[in-house]
Amino acid sequence: MLEAIDRIVVSKDWVTIVLLIAVTLLILNRLKSSDRYYKLKNLLVNNTYINSYSKANPLLLNSFNIIFLVVYVIVISFLLFIAIHLYKPDIASFNFLFYLKIALFLCLLIGFRIIIGILLAVLFEKEQVQQYFTFLKTSYLSNYSLIMLPLIAIHFYFDSDLYSNFLMIVAALLFLYYYILLIKNNQTLVFGKSFYFILYLCTLEIAPLIVMTKIIT
Repeated sequence: MLEAIDRIVVSKDWVTIVLLIAVTLLILNRLKSSDRYYKLKNLLVNNTYINSYSKANPLLLNSFNIIFLVVYVIVISFLLFIAIHLYKPDIASFNFLFYLKIALFLCLLIGFRIIIGILLAVLFEKEQVQQYFTFLKTSYLSNYSLIMLPLIAIHFYFDSDLYSNFLMIVAALLFLYYYILLIKNNQTLVFGKSFYFILYLCTLEIAPLIVMTKIIT
């Protein structure tokens, strides 16, 4: 019995390490850019962050966004990891290698989306629109990571199927809310360039979600 308990504790060591890496990165971002971090944290209640940094140069490739991208990959990989264990336990393994495979798949998916997004922007001569829209998504997803990370940490140290299902519902609803908020706050951008937006949405948003859903279910 004691040996079994020891094995369970050891099996969660990698989870603790990955979570600590994410927290360390967040602390680093907060120390380096405290004002920006604070504004991002309050993105759900006001648009101060968007108004303050939408014209920053560089807009996307800066240390603040890159660090949050790493945290986002960690968070979404954990959510996929939990979802697969919850809904497809027959194909899941509770080890770092399985989590790493999910993270690598997610990185490839993000890379694919970035390349296709750039190609579509060049094709339709909408480079500035694409950069701005990517900045908006990056901002909302960074805020999403801040909210979901502690909820994910609770999941791993509070073993309950009820909480796991609650976490999945919160993650899905919050993700949907961000997209509603994104469209609501940028109606001119979305509806003024409706054909490009619909193509962008179908290619880079809906298609990847379908792929991930198929993998999980």
